[in-house]
Amino acid sequence: MAVKIVNSYSVSPSSGAAAVLTLPLLHFDIVWLDTILTETLHFYPLKCSQSHFLDTILVNLKHSLSLTLKHFLPLSSKIIFPLSSSAMPVSRYSTGDSLSLTIATSDDDFSFIVSNRPKPADDFHQLVPQMPAAVYSSDEIKFSPLAIQLTLFPNQGICIGITHHHSICDATTLSAFLHTWASINRSNGDEQFLFPNLLPFYGRDSVQDSEKLSIAQWNLMKTNRPTVSLTLPLPSDKVRATFHLTDSQIEKLRSLVMIKKPSIGRPSTFVVVCAYIWSCLNKCGGETDDDQIQYFGSPVNCRQRLNPPLPENYFGNCLIQFIANSTHGRLKGNDGFVTAAEIVAEALKIALKSTRVTEFFENRAQIFSETKGKRVIRVVGSSKLDQCDADYGWGRAVKYECIHTDFYEAAHVCKHIQGGIELGLSMPKATMDIFADVFTKYLHINCKL
Repeated sequence: MAVKIVNSYSVSPSSGAAAVLTLPLLHFDIVWLDTILTETLHFYPLKCSQSHFLDTILVNLKHSLSLTLKHFLPLSSKIIFPLSSSAMPVSRYSTGDSLSLTIATSDDDFSFIVSNRPKPADDFHQLVPQMPAAVYSSDEIKFSPLAIQLTLFPNQGICIGITHHHSICDATTLSAFLHTWASINRSNGDEQFLFPNLLPFYGRDSVQDSEKLSIAQWNLMKTNRPTVSLTLPLPSDKVRATFHLTDSQIEKLRSLVMIKKPSIGRPSTFVVVCAYIWSCLNKCGGETDDDQIQYFGSPVNCRQRLNPPLPENYFGNCLIQFIANSTHGRLKGNDGFVTAAEIVAEALKIALKSTRVTEFFENRAQIFSETKGKRVIRVVGSSKLDQCDADYGWGRAVKYECIHTDFYEAAHVCKHIQGGIELGLSMPKATMDIFADVFTKYLHINCKL
């Protein structure tokens, strides 16, 4: 894939924005300061020339982005990581702060890029924007939380690439930002069509146990340094591919669990999907000992599980991780899927108790120390989020890619355009071929298709 950078801009919030907005980073945010940056791509089919894109579409996108940032000021702010022991990290927006917007073109085949079949993983990284350079001083490190790249495939489509520092917000907030941007762009800059439920709620005072837990997490984090750029080598040995579990297949898998493990009750779609991924990955062979313990984890939105609950439009992170474990031998067996469903359902049930949120952060370091050096399979994303339904005036996106899963063993899940759940994976080509065979074979066996 040949990608050419055409231009770059700094987009500031439109007039009417507050002059200053300081947002403390709480424990939910602090734990993400030193993790890898998240990288996502949204692909939209659009037949337009480069001149029309630059002269018309880009002008509208920049204007609507500026209007949107007025409502989401922290995304054009600077995150301040203090180097003195007495201060706490914050996001601070001041008039003049801006978001980096890169414009690029690609001569690649858009239809191939958005297909589900395996494609070289490193090709996609050219569509991901670079973060602006961090600013270092003796007192602090200041860095941007978000960057955007628009890549035009002339007369084929557009890719909206996002690089996002997770410490500023989670996928729920980022999705609200993108939907607001899309709505304003689609309505030609008319903000009266904004959805109030998408506009951010910045309240921090009511977050459960925030002062105690934030100080404790900062004391653990402050000796580290934040991740401020993309520094990992490209995954030259991997391919990316997408799989689909239909509503019918999910229902048949759910029924199988309910028949064999009635004590579980009716497992959620998320439990079914996680269990199927976990069991399939363990059926792919390899030299793993049957008695080897491995872990499965995923972030879970807990806005509604705090005391008091937070609104869904709360700006920031509000996630905990649930961790499940089992042996390779149990997961690869004939009943591996049902076993995985039982284990995941129980781990999720425990994690989602309101009291567990505080317990998780109090014991987080110990929880993750137990997984060190072990195989950990992760699911990121959400079975409740539709990553393709933000319409900028061109219709739905036809493809979504979660690029940062190239750097660890993880599957991304989201709603599929035709119903059911979409699974995005990145792994070596030989392993991907085996996984594809296992994925299809065991659907036939478990669903009796």
